[in-house]
Amino acid sequence: MNNKELVVFINHALEQLKSKEDIYKTLLKKGNTIDEINLVFEHIYKNKGKEDSQGKMTRIMTVAAAILIGAGIFSFVASNWQEMSKIFKIVWIISAMIFSYSLGWYFKEKLNLIKFGESLILLGVIIYGAGIFLIAQAFNIRENWPDGFILWMLGSIAMGYAIDFYLLFYLAIIFGVISMIGASGFLLTPSPLLIIASIATFVAGWKIRNKILLELK
Repeated sequence: MNNKELVVFINHALEQLKSKEDIYKTLLKKGNTIDEINLVFEHIYKNKGKEDSQGKMTRIMTVAAAILIGAGIFSFVASNWQEMSKIFKIVWIISAMIFSYSLGWYFKEKLNLIKFGESLILLGVIIYGAGIFLIAQAFNIRENWPDGFILWMLGSIAMGYAIDFYLLFYLAIIFGVISMIGASGFLLTPSPLLIIASIATFVAGWKIRNKILLELK
């Protein structure tokens, strides 16, 4: 094999999660030398490092953009909150959440614009969480604030599983920890809800662990 064919072969083998030892054995049998294989691996890992750095920076920027857009939307809504009717408040929040989820899914799954789509889905999760507290305020629902974070956490986990977007599991763990810390000082938070928060936080951590282990293979 020439260098170009080696790059294609090794990349394909790595995508299939084959070990380096197996790749070396296969290529040596095909007549390639260890030096040739080493040079191709160095080239692949060098380019992969650049792609990973660019990917991380892009992800950070899209996440920051989603958070800033969410903050801007709710700043506008908060300034006009008192003038809105209760029905309009509910319709607005649900519509914004569904629109963000739907558009994010379309960009991610149909147009293959994964990072942009995931940023819109993240925005939908932010709208969902903020909506819990805004609706509770609109209808004067007097519950402990940790309960809202538990519901936010459960919604994040459900969406993370639905679209295999495991950044949402990190958020879910944060929400779960906040809810349990807050609930420790409030006796009115139902015990079953705390148990659900603990289980859901464990499930999110387990999902992240499996994802990381799979990537390391």
